[in-house]
Amino acid sequence: MNLIKILILALFLHVTIYAEPINIDNIVSQAKKENKQVLLFFNMTRCGACKEMIKTSIEDADIRRRIDRDFLYVGMNINSKDEVIHKTFKGSVHGFAKSLGINLYPSAIFLGCDNEQKYHLVGYRDKDKFSTIIEYVSTKSYKSMDLESFINEKDFND
Repeated sequence: MNLIKILILALFLHVTIYAEPINIDNIVSQAKKENKQVLLFFNMTRCGACKEMIKTSIEDADIRRRIDRDFLYVGMNINSKDEVIHKTFKGSVHGFAKSLGINLYPSAIFLGCDNEQKYHLVGYRDKDKFSTIIEYVSTKSYKSMDLESFINEKDFND
């Protein structure tokens, strides 16, 4: 029985030690090849708003189809032990979030194919509001207008 515990512990340590870092630069390169953008969703383990947004917005079937069509999605829990590489940054998910100016959760960063931030979302958004933001970023409307103008134009045309 002790031998089994030792083998399981050794396997766990091997996986932990040799876990691949989350290389944002490589993800952006892949997104460029697929003509997509990147959605980094930052959350915390014990954050009720984070869990609710994942459940009602991120995992909503319609929104998920749009995310999968237009973005490479990366869920980033700041409580994880994952290592992140992005440009000159190398460190923890929490350190990466801080380097991007994130200090409230949930938050989302949208990166373009140029590996630059296109939109920064702070806080919980329900399904409808998050869907509008996904549309705003996926259509690259951020190039010509702010989100409020996009919403007003969308409401006017509906």
